[in-house]
Amino acid sequence: MRTQTYVRPSLVGLLSAALSLAVFLSAGTAFADARDDLKAAYNKALGQYNNLELDPALAGLDQALAGATADDPATAPLRMLRAVIIFSNSGDKNATTAAFVDAVKADYNVAIPTELRSPDVQKLLDKARKDSGASAPTEAVRHTSPSTDACGQDLQFEVVASGIPDGGQVALYWRVQGDTGEFKSVTMDSFGNIATAQVLASEHGDKPVEYFVYVYDAGNKALGNKGAQDSPLVAEVKCVKEEPKAKEPEKPPPPKHSLPKIFINIGLGTGVGVARGVADQSYSQYDPQGNFNYGLKEFACALARWSSGTSDLPGDPIQYQTQMGPTVMAYGGPYTIDQLATAYNAGECAAHHKVSTGMASAPFHIAPEIGGRIGKKLVLSGFLRIQAVTGSKVYRDDPKASLPDSYMNDVTNPNPEGIRGKPGITMAGGLKIKYFLGSDEKKFRLFVGGFLGGGFTRLRVPMGFANDRNGNSVPDDKEAAFEGAGQCTAVWPYKYNCGDPGSMESQGAIQQAATVTANADKSQRIDTVRIGGGLLGGVFGFHWQAAKHFGLFGELQVGVWFPRTTSLLIDLNVGPVITF
Repeated sequence: MRTQTYVRPSLVGLLSAALSLAVFLSAGTAFADARDDLKAAYNKALGQYNNLELDPALAGLDQALAGATADDPATAPLRMLRAVIIFSNSGDKNATTAAFVDAVKADYNVAIPTELRSPDVQKLLDKARKDSGASAPTEAVRHTSPSTDACGQDLQFEVVASGIPDGGQVALYWRVQGDTGEFKSVTMDSFGNIATAQVLASEHGDKPVEYFVYVYDAGNKALGNKGAQDSPLVAEVKCVKEEPKAKEPEKPPPPKHSLPKIFINIGLGTGVGVARGVADQSYSQYDPQGNFNYGLKEFACALARWSSGTSDLPGDPIQYQTQMGPTVMAYGGPYTIDQLATAYNAGECAAHHKVSTGMASAPFHIAPEIGGRIGKKLVLSGFLRIQAVTGSKVYRDDPKASLPDSYMNDVTNPNPEGIRGKPGITMAGGLKIKYFLGSDEKKFRLFVGGFLGGGFTRLRVPMGFANDRNGNSVPDDKEAAFEGAGQCTAVWPYKYNCGDPGSMESQGAIQQAATVTANADKSQRIDTVRIGGGLLGGVFGFHWQAAKHFGLFGELQVGVWFPRTTSLLIDLNVGPVITF
């Protein structure tokens, strides 16, 4: 456990958090086993939810909650996530509210994380608080002082706060009773509104500990406390030491297990990162049913994108007029080539759909690595990161079909099937330096280090709208024959007559678009975002030498990818190691 003099603990980076967690786990106590199981179940279900695996996520949460008591605050995050998944899976407000009531009964102040929150879901949680019959706790921090009657026992601290906001934290301040020095501070590990920490026996020396606890928000403002510096709480430590036993004969020293000279890692990994930039396959989408003013420019773009297939778009209005004349005459509906060429904007037509910044997954990659020891504890290696993005779901018109075939089978089809586009394999590579911790007689060694290199990767991103299977750059479930928010404009390929909206041609166009909308697969489009060019970051992991020439490794990589779109990517790699 890391300690310091009595000051407000500062927020630390992801690598520091990972190191603190490793130290906490290495203490070897069973204090947090049940809590860790709940955290693991929560994180697994959250990952499944982000991958749209709603039924497995719900089943995993139900299994984790099966043996838990209804009023255990540690189960509140799982019950909250269960309610969110029920709403996402079925939209059943009554079932969602009932699930939220269970979460509120476990912890009245349970909150929905920002990434899961929506106005509808928040309203159901607020309603559940009223329906539960529960009332808010009167204390901002609820806690029972720990104690121990045995020598050499760690002190385990657990508090329940009325709310730990995003970016906030809970701090424990302590010192041995009778010590007049400064209080030491510990940032407590939090899950939901529960925070835990421990003071090791080697630190308290089998003496009582006086302490107090504060809850802070992201701006370091105190929200509540238990105890204070001038009136601390006391954790009792009662120790009756036994008479020392006679020394046993010393055992022979264990054999040395120095690091191998050559490492060949065969890693399999997954990652999560910040998606920024533009989608790989989705052009900017138009929405004639919304507030967007669909005009001649959008009509010209849709026709150009469809007719160009996999070729380049016309570079300017003159090229548009030269290339697109026969196409406009055959498929351009109510507009002339001059009208469309004048409105055409090549840059806007070639733009891909922007992706809002948010967390996204990089589901699977292979990470081979070959390294050699360059010192007693240093290993320099070269690595590759070969990624195949799974789960991409982008459907469009067939770009390889002839225009007449595509017009019949995709564009004017009331239920177009389209074809699925898949992103290509991306690759990155570079150098990695690792420093191995611990002594040579240990087969299990932790390491820290860094890496740099170049290349690209892709993140899997839900786009928030359906596919465009008929190639007119409008999501199929938002098809419309014309745009009427501003000046009337027909939507390609519908032959709507703005001058005569009551004509049979106009009514037929409206019916044709309505049929596509009714038949549309409203499943969310899943595209990818390509990031990279260069990569730089840190690595933390372990190596276990199971046999002379064989071992296992696991590592967490936190990297910044740049400069195309600067983005953060966190990778987890595991696999076998061949050593010499």
